[in-house]
Amino acid sequence: MLKFIEYPKCSTCRKAKAELKELGQDFEAVDIVQDTPSRDQLLDWIQNSDFELKAFFNTSGLKYRELGLKEKVPHLTAQEAADLLATDGMLIKRPVLIRDNQILQIGYRKGYAELEL
Repeated sequence: MLKFIEYPKCSTCRKAKAELKELGQDFEAVDIVQDTPSRDQLLDWIQNSDFELKAFFNTSGLKYRELGLKEKVPHLTAQEAADLLATDGMLIKRPVLIRDNQILQIGYRKGYAELEL
């Protein structure tokens, strides 16, 4: 089953969720703030995906700017990034679409219609 990690108040997450429903996809919705992925889970995703490290960060978020991460993220190791992301779900780019513990997509720019769900 698909896992849809979201921030329920995020308009982009709501659009993405609506598209999944339109496509008739069953999924489990997970609130990224209430159930923030663990450091180990994040590290696994980072190490076993084709996404760049920066793709995991919500670069438009307040916390990202407050912490000055624009300059720091390019120099982080996967372990350091996972440690940081696990401290606050709002630092993580969302939504995250996962199947069998493999990330299919981070964010929602492309939509889901072309993904092999």
